[in-house]
Amino acid sequence: MKFDVVVIGGGPSGVQTALSARQAYPEKTIALVRREEIALQIGALPHALASLDSVGDCIFPDYLLSQRDIELIFGHVESCDKSTVRLHDSREISYSKLVLAVGGQPNPLSIVGIDQAGVYAITRDYECLKSVRDALHQARCVLLIGGGCTGVEVCNELIRSGKDVTLVESKPDLLSGLIDPEFGQIIRDELVRTGATVVTGCGVRALVGKHSVLGADLDDGRWVTADLVLLTPPFHPDIRLALAMGLRCDSEHGVFVDEYLRTSVPNVHAVGECASGRSFFSAERQRTILTSEAMAQARLAGSNLFAINVAKSYAGSLGSFSCAAGSLVLGVTGLTELKARSIGLEYVVGLAETIDRHPSKLTGASRVVVKLLFDRGSRQLVGAQVLGGESTGECVNMLAVMVQKKMTDMEIDTLQLGTHPLLTPSPLGYGVMGATVDAARHWSSSEHSTLSRSATAPKTSSVKHSNIDGARQTPRQG
Repeated sequence: MKFDVVVIGGGPSGVQTALSARQAYPEKTIALVRREEIALQIGALPHALASLDSVGDCIFPDYLLSQRDIELIFGHVESCDKSTVRLHDSREISYSKLVLAVGGQPNPLSIVGIDQAGVYAITRDYECLKSVRDALHQARCVLLIGGGCTGVEVCNELIRSGKDVTLVESKPDLLSGLIDPEFGQIIRDELVRTGATVVTGCGVRALVGKHSVLGADLDDGRWVTADLVLLTPPFHPDIRLALAMGLRCDSEHGVFVDEYLRTSVPNVHAVGECASGRSFFSAERQRTILTSEAMAQARLAGSNLFAINVAKSYAGSLGSFSCAAGSLVLGVTGLTELKARSIGLEYVVGLAETIDRHPSKLTGASRVVVKLLFDRGSRQLVGAQVLGGESTGECVNMLAVMVQKKMTDMEIDTLQLGTHPLLTPSPLGYGVMGATVDAARHWSSSEHSTLSRSATAPKTSSVKHSNIDGARQTPRQG
């Protein structure tokens, strides 16, 4: 077999690369090689356990490829060189351009008793996920190990389905490293409010059982009863093919790529979780872990495989994502306070609360907390965290554009945004504007002359119980 473009990997970044390549190069022959017979929509995996009618409802549709004349080849890639891909069954595929979109592998967890019956890992495999869903039908008490995005959303799904859930995270906070601790505490409180037991800062010493798991001993001596254990292990970049091809890479960050996702070997690109990108805010190399980052990489790589059609480059990872817990949705883009401090950035924080409908008595209205970080020197927006209802996801997407376009506080304050009582906050109480004003009015304060080490954000009680109609701005600084 011979193709102009071969993409290895059937996840979102692989599919998007192939689609972008087809749009940019309609005359080229394109193939996507996928190991799995059935591909899943990765972001929907937690919802396949309860909210969806079946795991089949989150299958990635293959017609997206076939209707664009992209050949789908099933097979396990055994090796690659600078011109040929070899499959496990001795088939060979020659290429002009190769894109690695092979994703990541779960980190092994060293917990005593992890191999016994009743212990499952949440993976990206269709049959595995079906087994987990089937086992959940018989389970009453579920122990969930891991408090990252997947762990939080799986916990949310299981609580809604009536399970007795204990979530254990060895780090001090949920969503550690992704959000500021005060928001992690709010998410924890919300899961507890909905019925979960949440244990942080404590790991699992051993899983205990006879014929199948009965529970777990925690590091602090506590016992957790469970007839089913779900693991949500972190992933690391899959660099096995890259190493065999001699590409520059490392096990922590992945395959080294430039601003056009080109690797150290000509005609070979890498995108998504296996690729090592750069931070939007600094030159430091970092892993690609979010779909928002992977999609931006894939669109760029696919459209510039044979030539730089448009002089554009991947600006670096913003870290934009959303996560749901109970009635709350958390959205994040850009720097948190913790990340800003880690790179030595002097920043100013603006904080506001509002309601996403006006008047606030309208059905479906939710309280929204907006926390914005501005670079003190340039006054550019560098990060945002939003906590609220269903409107949060699109609010964070709007803020991600502002961060990427390096908008200043005055540019944001003079934006002409449309409002509607059923769809948005009041024009007099728009949370993004309120948080911008909150930061701007304290800009010249001498308190901002050095980096403050104090955490800033709303208290849990203010999010849940304060009586706010419109925006309330409270001075905050960082």
